[in-house]
Amino acid sequence: MTGRGLQEDWEQVMQVLSRIIPIYDKMNRSMSFGRDIHWRREGLKGILKPGANVLDAGCGPGVMSRVAFELYPDLKITLLDPIDAMLEEAQTRVNNPSCTFTKGFFEDMPFPDATFNTVVCGFSIRDARNLDKALSEIKRVLNPNGGRLLIVEIGKPDNRLARWLLGGYWRLVVPFMALLRVGKRGLLYSAIYKTYRRHPTNSQLEAKLRSFFREVALSSKMGGGAVIITCSR
Repeated sequence: MTGRGLQEDWEQVMQVLSRIIPIYDKMNRSMSFGRDIHWRREGLKGILKPGANVLDAGCGPGVMSRVAFELYPDLKITLLDPIDAMLEEAQTRVNNPSCTFTKGFFEDMPFPDATFNTVVCGFSIRDARNLDKALSEIKRVLNPNGGRLLIVEIGKPDNRLARWLLGGYWRLVVPFMALLRVGKRGLLYSAIYKTYRRHPTNSQLEAKLRSFFREVALSSKMGGGAVIITCSR
């Protein structure tokens, strides 16, 4: 069912993500027309405070944490990901003594309640196996006194035509772009369409977040093809 997370597609998507690590950043630039870092930075500027204790949930190769450290070098960041190879890549790329690297899942985070001031999800929340459980865990580990969540993610427009066009982009255009840019490995990107297909529409995601968090603000980019969302605990 759309909006509940990847469910039975989770294992396949994780396998694909582990295999595209060497081309991950390059393809993110291409797929977002060079805007992904700008969106990450915009979202982080609006939510981070100096010295904050941050969880980078679904950290991948550490892109979100690298941008965060550029803004505030005194942050303390815990990077969480279910894929060993992603964590290894993040350790290489971030390489900051204020970081902790932890293997774990959105739905079962190995942290006590109210551990973090801020949780950030950079193009990762749609990879949760169970979205409701993931959001429940994020809420649990956030400080109830001012804890905040940032989601920077691909969007799924509410307009049916725009949604259909964007679905075609993820299903057909992105794998073809990846094939041209990086060769046969690029065809693995066809599996990413499953994350779009199961993802809720922008308004559905906003409504779901409002059921967990006190305040939710959604900023739409590229006609709804990307979103920056901030939530308060």
